[in-house]
Amino acid sequence: MRVRAIEERALPLVKELARLAKRGDSPAVKLEGALDVLFGAFGASDERFAGLLLEGWLRARRDKRFRLAMAWLREQLRLSVEEILVEGIAAGAFRRDLDPVVFSAVCLGAAEGCLLQSPSQGGTVSPDQLLKILLRFALSEA
Repeated sequence: MRVRAIEERALPLVKELARLAKRGDSPAVKLEGALDVLFGAFGASDERFAGLLLEGWLRARRDKRFRLAMAWLREQLRLSVEEILVEGIAAGAFRRDLDPVVFSAVCLGAAEGCLLQSPSQGGTVSPDQLLKILLRFALSEA
């Protein structure tokens, strides 16, 4: 496997999240759309894409090229979610005490966790349930 395969396959995902973050929709609609894209990609992804990502992370432990590619991918996805959260907090659409850096990492981590559940035919909590609870948490009052 080459780093290029991961980059080519993941770039449309990065572009889609960046596009969602820039749209004129309300922050809540943007966040729901971004999480839907993330959980759709990681939770309901095809086996080939999941395999690329999982192998990329394994190779990243010993290969700098993979480490950089995977870190770039993860950070681009997280930054788009963070951008939506910052806008939503400023607009009063999300909890005031929500840390956008931490919560965006939690959202991405939850989506990535779905990759591990997928090969085992899912877990006790579906990607859709995870998405809904993250949205509910962001929108709830502190």
